[in-house]
Amino acid sequence: MSVAVEHPARPCPDAPRHRLVGLEQRVRARFEETGVPSGGTVLVGFSGGADSLALGGVLARIAPIWRVEVVAVHVDHRLRPDSGEEQQRAGELASAIGVPFRAMRVPVDVRARHPGVGLEEAARRERYRLFALAAGETGAALIALAHHETDQVETVLLHLLRGSGLDGVLGMGERTTVAVPWWGEEPAGDSIPLGLWRPFIFESKATVRAYAANLRLAPVVDPSNEDRTFRRNAVRHEVLPVLERVSQGSVAAIARFGRLVADDAVALDQIGWEAYRRCLVGGALSRAGLGGEPRVAIARRIVRLWVRERTGGSSPPADRVEAILKLVGGRDAGRRVEIGQHLIVRAAGDVLVIESMGERAAAAVVEKGLEGR
Repeated sequence: MSVAVEHPARPCPDAPRHRLVGLEQRVRARFEETGVPSGGTVLVGFSGGADSLALGGVLARIAPIWRVEVVAVHVDHRLRPDSGEEQQRAGELASAIGVPFRAMRVPVDVRARHPGVGLEEAARRERYRLFALAAGETGAALIALAHHETDQVETVLLHLLRGSGLDGVLGMGERTTVAVPWWGEEPAGDSIPLGLWRPFIFESKATVRAYAANLRLAPVVDPSNEDRTFRRNAVRHEVLPVLERVSQGSVAAIARFGRLVADDAVALDQIGWEAYRRCLVGGALSRAGLGGEPRVAIARRIVRLWVRERTGGSSPPADRVEAILKLVGGRDAGRRVEIGQHLIVRAAGDVLVIESMGERAAAAVVEKGLEGR
């Protein structure tokens, strides 16, 4: 269990003296910005693969300097018969780099627990659920993930293929917070904020893999990473090599694009928040205010901010945003837009409101009864 203190971590003068290599120095500098307290705990998402092995190794080196505990967390998704053996091997690797190991397993039949989504997304949800559980039990300030520059590029491309706007193609941030669960399984107030830290997000895959190789430990090899029926794997093994052949350095260029877009998104967010506050009427959204916004990009942002803030969930997909915007000028009082989590948006006089489908159904019954009198 971590020890809570009120001041951020500082280098420990009694820590063992050792020279940090380039990657370790850069991660140490980034760690200063996390605000993890002295005596605190940092979890590492630890598959035992080369990337997470490198991250565990780096953090094990800087932990004594900053007086923090690093704990490797391995999640067995039970998707392969030998996953238990991989978890055991991951534990051996954690021991070899000198960090405590925490083994966790998802419930049986992960897909059945998340109907309507693919296997990748179902496994991801369960992984983050267990990360949040481990963070709560250990008092960890955050969990470090080994995503690097190539992972970022894959994310950007996948979002582009889905037709995402700026918020999608900016990719993963170095430090973010995600509410778990984010998929509407629990009421918004019951979700757990999980701090994520990606210290390798600006590092090349080659740099990370070279560090892992220098540890002289055989990493866990996940055979599913070669399965090109998964979209991310297809992008990694088929799309990125073609892009590099067409234009050398394209992976780094796409990563740079993601960083530039992130700066643009911050500026638009500032404008969007100002416009959103002008349109807000209690918890509802003014139809006149939204309809009077001449910039469609800002109008879309207003809707996304409203839904996200009022539901505690994620932003609605693009088609839902467009459907909500059409409610502004609609005259049909019966129109509604479903936005997930058993919630709908509907026009109620001069405003748009969000309500549960159950509440709306009950109101309809009452209205029908009054009409029959």
